[in-house]
Amino acid sequence: MRAPTIAHRYARALLDIGIERKNFEQLGRELDRVVGLFDSADLRELFRNPKFGAESRKQVLTELLRRLMVSPICRNFLHLLVDRARIHYLPDIVEAYHGLADENVGRLRARVTVAHRLSEPEAARLRTVLQKVTGQQVIVEQDEDPSILGGVITRIGGQIFDGSVRAELVALTRRLTQIR
Repeated sequence: MRAPTIAHRYARALLDIGIERKNFEQLGRELDRVVGLFDSADLRELFRNPKFGAESRKQVLTELLRRLMVSPICRNFLHLLVDRARIHYLPDIVEAYHGLADENVGRLRARVTVAHRLSEPEAARLRTVLQKVTGQQVIVEQDEDPSILGGVITRIGGQIFDGSVRAELVALTRRLTQIR
C-alpha cells in the first residue's frame, strides 16, 4: 500500500475519533508537537533500526509523550503506529490529518514563500486578503527563500500565485529581449 493511502487512512481514523470527542483541534496540535520530535536523527534511527524492538520503542515513546503531555487518545494512536510498524509514516499522517481537519471546518492553508519572514502584522494582512479572495478561513504557513529577492509566492488550494521580484525580473528580461 502506498504511503499517502496509509497516511490518509490513519489520519481519517484519528480525525473521526477527534470529531466524535470534540477535540480534533487539540489532537492536531499534539501531533504537531510529536512530529517535531522526529527532527532528531537519533530518534528516527531508534524507530527505523530493527535491532530495537517494539517494546523498547514504546518505552522511549511513552517517556517522550509524558514530557509533552499529550492526551491518552494521541498516546494510544502513536503506540498503535509503533505496534503496526507505521510510525515512520507520522509526518505524512500529520499532514493528511491537518488537510482533513481543515476540510472539516472549511479552512484553507496557504503556503507562502518569502525572502524574509513576514512580521505578524504583515502575515495578518496577507491572511485577510486571502480570506477575502477565497471566502474561507486561511492559515498562512511561511517558508523563507532569499533567492526570490522580495515579494511573495503563494500556494493555496492547488493554485500558485507568483508575486516574487525574481519572477518579475524574469518576465521583464523576456519582454526586453523580445523588443530587440
